[in-house]
Amino acid sequence: MVSPAPTATTPPVNLTQALISAGDFSVLLTLLNASGVGAKFQMQANNPEVGISIFAPKDVAFTKEPTATLLKNVTPQQVVALLEYHALNNWQSLSALQQTSNTEFTTIATTSNGGGFELNITFVQGQVQVVTAWNRATIASTLYDAKPVSVFALEEVLLPVDLFGLPASAPAPSPASGAPSIAPSSSSPPSSLSPPPVSGPSSAGPAAETGFAPQTHRPVVVTSLIFLSLLFFKLF
Repeated sequence: MVSPAPTATTPPVNLTQALISAGDFSVLLTLLNASGVGAKFQMQANNPEVGISIFAPKDVAFTKEPTATLLKNVTPQQVVALLEYHALNNWQSLSALQQTSNTEFTTIATTSNGGGFELNITFVQGQVQVVTAWNRATIASTLYDAKPVSVFALEEVLLPVDLFGLPASAPAPSPASGAPSIAPSSSSPPSSLSPPPVSGPSSAGPAAETGFAPQTHRPVVVTSLIFLSLLFFKLF
């Protein structure tokens, strides 16, 4: 009896290489590596039964206000939550997102924090918009979109009310015609977190297997990390 020929399978996408190839994601890559969130994203991307959808802020997004000011005082654990807020815990293709209308999605941060950290996504005037109380980000381009992984570029950092509360003196962003208005229920950020230190990247280990380098236990000062990333971006 002849055994059937093995079925060819597509190897998991390397998220690091996808972001490097696209360019304009140096700050995000630095934060993903230093926090360990990149390895977590890659593990989920490697699971075809689950998948992941990532909203990747470009370098310029971290220089915009109020993002630049808000990130000055974040703790390592808050950086982890912020990064995880930029990923849905399943695969959503661009065509699927184009069918949304004021749809709430849970994120990886929702799972990690036992609730909250939801994103509103809607398709309006030919654009997919990702909405928070602080800003409204339009998908600028698609970096990768094949089951079980999608990576979409944004020119805004998504800011969750779960970390930053509501904007002090401004309502939720005015929607484009036909888009919903988001009104979060909480007007103040949660109590201060007491996080473990974020780990720095290690040069040891087979980084190519996960796309992100394994982590050691060397603490990282988050504000300095973001500052240096932005300085590198501005200089080069």
